[in-house]
This record gives sequence, structure tokens and C-alpha cells, in this order.
Amino acid sequence: MSRRIGFIGLGNMGKPMAINLARAGFELTVYDVRSEPLAELAELGAHVAASTREVGERSDIIQTVVVDAAQVEQVMLGSRGGDGALGGASEGAILVIHSTVSPLTCKKIAEAASAKGVHVVDAAVSGAEERSIAGTLTVMVGGDGPQVEACRPVFEVVGENVFHVGGLGQGLAAKLCNNLMGLANMQTVEDALRLASAAGITEEKMIEIASVSTGDSWALRNAPAMREMMQRHPQGADGARAIGMKDLSLAAQLGRELALDLPIAEFFGERRWT
Repeated sequence: MSRRIGFIGLGNMGKPMAINLARAGFELTVYDVRSEPLAELAELGAHVAASTREVGERSDIIQTVVVDAAQVEQVMLGSRGGDGALGGASEGAILVIHSTVSPLTCKKIAEAASAKGVHVVDAAVSGAEERSIAGTLTVMVGGDGPQVEACRPVFEVVGENVFHVGGLGQGLAAKLCNNLMGLANMQTVEDALRLASAAGITEEKMIEIASVSTGDSWALRNAPAMREMMQRHPQGADGARAIGMKDLSLAAQLGRELALDLPIAEFFGERRWT
């Protein structure tokens, strides 16, 4: 197994993942547009790259945790020929997409990578910031078996449950299904708690009641903690909401591509969260 790991994107999810990899003894190269997380990783022995291309040059497995498809394409492919991670990657390297994007984005990256003999694996993660810190994320992986197995020791550092779902893009498809269930439930919980408050029932009492009734769910039991996490997002709660809406829109898009009618995904993907 290669010990040369690259990591691009050190936000709420990416930074704890990179920290755990550094502590596990991997030869880590990191890149982010912000200096603060880079300094923290440097203290743990990581090399701070000046560009995403340098990450590719110094790594055999290159991971990315960025916000959306545009950022994935930017850091992997670059804005002009050769300035992304792929431009610096050697034949046989593996690009790992942790970001929640469309499976089509993953396949677009893979098509470009194949021309250089570089492989792509999608490895969507779930569990929020707390489990990223603890190294207990769920990792949903899509890709060819040999590449997935080459990455498994890395995934097992950041995740407690690692699922090889199937071929390229299927890890991301599983993540979109999970987020459709989780995010729609979170918004339903928020609506119900607002309704309870308007009816004169405290949030604490309503959570206590629903947690031992048919309204119980992970989203209910973690509602206050999730609000706090959203406030810690680099762009505040609005930034966190935008990511949630993006994920639900991607689920609706995947449904349309597969000729499925998904009214809940369509509704929540277009709705302004409260």
C-alpha cells in the first residue's frame, strides 16, 4: 500500500479526515485556499503544496473534499491544461472523490484521467463533522476492485463502515439516496418543531415526546447539534443550507436521469430551508 497521500479541501469534513491520516503516519501532502487549516496540518508533519498540481506530483492517492462539481473539476482537472491534480499525477495514481457530486461528474473526471493511465474512485462520506473528527465516518465507495482495495487502508482510517457499493459512481448514488432520506427528514423535523412552538409546546418537550413515539429519528434526536454544526460552517448556516439544497437537487437530477418521479426530492431541492 502506498503511504503517499494527497488531500485537497480542508473544511469541516476534510480537515479532520486529513488530521487522522497524518496521525496514522501517512506521508501527507495537503492543499487548501485558506492558510489556517494548512498551518494546523503542517504542525502534524504534512507537506503544504503550493498548488493542486503539486499535490498530484507528490501523491499516489489523491483525495478531495470540496463543495461542488465545479470545485471538483477545478482541483482535479484545472482551469487550463495540466494545472490540476491530474496534471501532476503519475500513471497508476488514484483520484478519490469524497465530495457529494453527480455520478456524471465522477465519470467525466474518470474519462480525462484514463488518458494518463490514472484511476478514479468515488468515496462519498456520511456522518457529519463529529464523526469525521472521530474517524468513524461511513464511506460509500464506487470503482474497480483493485483500486478500491488499494485505497481501503486509507478509508479505514477515516471511516468505521466502508461499503464497496459497486462500479464507478455508485458510491455517490448511495450517498445521494442517504442524503435524500436524511436531509428531507431534517427539514420535516424543523417544521414540526416550529409548529410545536407555535402551539405552545417547548422544543425540549416535543423532542422528548417524539423520541419515544412514531416521530423518532436521528434527525430529531440531533436537531440542536445539527443547528450548532451549521452555524460553524465557514459560510455560516446559509452556507450549510446551500449544500443541503445542492445535495437534494442532485438526488432529484439522478432520479430524472433514471426516469424516476421523486416528488419529495424535487420539493425539498427547490425549497428554501428554514
